[in-house]
Amino acid sequence: MKSKLSTVLAYEFKKIVCKKSFIIVTILGPFLMAALVLIPSLSSISSVDRSGETISIGILSDGSNLTYAVRDTLSASGWNIVENTDEESLKSAVFSKSIEGYLAPDGKGAFGYYSDDTGDLYVHSTLKNVVSNVIISDRLAKQGLDPQMVFSMMEETGLPSYKLSQKENSAEESDSEGSYIMKLLVPLFFAMTIYMAILLYGQSIGRSVVAEKSSKIVDVLLSSVRPDDLLMGKIFGVALSGVLQFSIWIIFALVGVSLFSTFTGFIIPVQLSPINFVYLGVFFLLGFLLFGACYGAVGAASEDEQHMGQLSYPFLLCLIVPICFISSISSNPNSALAVFLSLFPFTSPMVMLTRLVGGQVPIWQLALSIVLLAGSIYLVMKLAAKIFRVGILLTGKNFKFADMKSWLLEK
Repeated sequence: MKSKLSTVLAYEFKKIVCKKSFIIVTILGPFLMAALVLIPSLSSISSVDRSGETISIGILSDGSNLTYAVRDTLSASGWNIVENTDEESLKSAVFSKSIEGYLAPDGKGAFGYYSDDTGDLYVHSTLKNVVSNVIISDRLAKQGLDPQMVFSMMEETGLPSYKLSQKENSAEESDSEGSYIMKLLVPLFFAMTIYMAILLYGQSIGRSVVAEKSSKIVDVLLSSVRPDDLLMGKIFGVALSGVLQFSIWIIFALVGVSLFSTFTGFIIPVQLSPINFVYLGVFFLLGFLLFGACYGAVGAASEDEQHMGQLSYPFLLCLIVPICFISSISSNPNSALAVFLSLFPFTSPMVMLTRLVGGQVPIWQLALSIVLLAGSIYLVMKLAAKIFRVGILLTGKNFKFADMKSWLLEK
């Protein structure tokens, strides 16, 4: 005969999985998340890089060699130069949008840039480099030095980065800047995924308990199901639906990265290796079981969703704190703060995952983190079951943590 726990679990699982919204989010979720990450990045890159455009810039001519040198250098680079001796005409051209701005000599061997939009980084940085090189060349020439020879002697040299592998006893050249970006973005993306999933599914448990409590359906349910079975069935049923959705997303991600690499020759960063996706699934499940039990407990002690939100605020802080420190943890994954937060059960799901994605973590710390999480899940579920057992039948009052503490002390 089917146990009551498995019956509740199956009901909660089907209630979520059979919804059209679940199917739509499961299918479109990876594409929407990819779009949220890629579109802002691509648009910001395209807004900064204007190397393919013909940019019109004015120059206030004073007849000096410096002004002519700046003009000729910009013109040789493909810029459209509008030269004029009347500054008012150049100002009018700026306001009419026929030129981006104009350069004007200050009479002391330097230039100023005037525009109604001084926030264009590409234009400003390019003009700064051109003007600086022209002025430096002029200074060198006045000292009897060959500017080209000096610049060639000052040319920067590259510093290739090589990633050492202790297991394979090898060193592989890597893109240091790209590696840093991936080291920051991938953990942030993984952490945000866990944060959103735990928040979404955890709150669904709490709302379900509050709805059944306020509608008195729970009185009927408890006549045939033990409170512990009802709570655990809800937690594991919702967890199972989350695992199903996460598994589909992880498969989508692995297949998508593999196909992209095959057709474009893109070298898959170590941060997107399959083992990191496995860690993502493991820490999502452990984190959800921990916070799911907490949401089930506060749901039983709440009169409505607003009250539940107030009681769950401490758990929400534990989800937000890791995201606030994600940058420092990614940059220094073995700091004392990172190690502590990766072992503390209420922050470890996101922080330990960030450390695993960002670098090598000692096996004992990974094992200890999982053991502490598993132990905390067991303890929190026992405490949540006791709170649920008492609070689910009590109505007419907004209970506080002090009330829940007294319920735990009851025999």
